[in-house]
Formats: sequence, C-alpha cells, structure tokens
Amino acid sequence: MYTPSHFAMNDLADQHALIEEHDFAVLVAQGADGLLATHVPMLLKRSEGPMGTLYTHLARVNPQAGLIGSEMLAVFSGPHAYVSPSWYLERTINVPTWNYMAVHCRGIAEAYEGPAVELLATMSDHYEKGRSQGWQIGELDGRARDSLARGVVALRLQITHIDGKAKLSQNKPAPERERVISGLKADGAHGMAALVQSTITRV
Repeated sequence: MYTPSHFAMNDLADQHALIEEHDFAVLVAQGADGLLATHVPMLLKRSEGPMGTLYTHLARVNPQAGLIGSEMLAVFSGPHAYVSPSWYLERTINVPTWNYMAVHCRGIAEAYEGPAVELLATMSDHYEKGRSQGWQIGELDGRARDSLARGVVALRLQITHIDGKAKLSQNKPAPERERVISGLKADGAHGMAALVQSTITRV
C-alpha cells in the first residue's frame, strides 16, 4: 500500500484496533488465471505470532479455497469520507481527495488445524456475543452440521507483513484542517471529523 510517511499508521495496537472494528475484509490471492478476491469476516488473534493471526473460512467450491498454501492479502477498510476543495481557504490550488483509514495484512494461508465447524463455532460465538437470544452452532441438527462441515474450508493466516494508513488531512496546516472538520460535519461525517480533529490535538 502506498503510504507517504505523514499518513503512516505504524503502531501495531492501532492497526489491530482497526481490524477488530472493521473486520469484514477483502481476501485477495493470485490464481492461475489472475487475481481472486473474496469478501469475508476475519477474526484476529492478536497474541498469535509477532503481528497476530487472522482466521476465516471460504466456501469449498470457491476457487480461492484451492489456493491455501499460497500468500494472500487481507484488506481492511476503515472510516472514509470525501474532502471537497471548496473547504480550503485557497480552493483554486487544491483538488478533491478522500480521507480514509486502512490496514493491509499479508501472510501464507494455511488450513485450520481442527474441524472447520470448530472455527465456525468460535466465529459465530464472537458475533453473537451480547445478544439476548444468541444463536449457537450446537443448535444445528446433525445433517445441517455435516453439510456445513463439507461445504466450507477453514483457514488461518499468520500475518507476516502489515501496513496501516490513516489519511486524515495531516498534510494540511491546522487552520486548513479546521476547515476540513467543518466541512465534514456539514456533510454528516462526524466520525471522520473527530479523527481529523485528533490529528490537530496531537500536534
């Protein structure tokens, strides 16, 4: 990921936090006929490996499932918002842009060590947590459970390289960032406005 130094998000804890908050990723792999990409939820285990390990599953019939053993790229997209040149003091020397946060993780995709249903149970428990009548995989009858096990491939991706980017108008002086904040708020992008505000607070 192209990341100028002023947009770099290098702190691993910050990168992990974005992954956990925006954990529906695009998982990309190089196949014989070109690139393949699948949209999947990915569960992060921060303490597994130097940079963490990601877990997910693919449909067995998905061609990307046949690429386990090769390197894959997981792309996590965080908050984002359009930035208009009309918000700057000098609108004739500025261009439209986009503020955003993202994390890219690379690693070798490996088959999950246990039964696929075991990982699916872990993931469903994670997403069902806090629901008053949360669903559990144990509610499936035997045939449905067997069908599920046959239909998916579970995998883990120990992160070997991670890039984080937080493009939050840091390349603009504080007065211009204040104008960007006002514009974002007027557009209803209050979350991004708060993120840009945090870059001024830290200066």
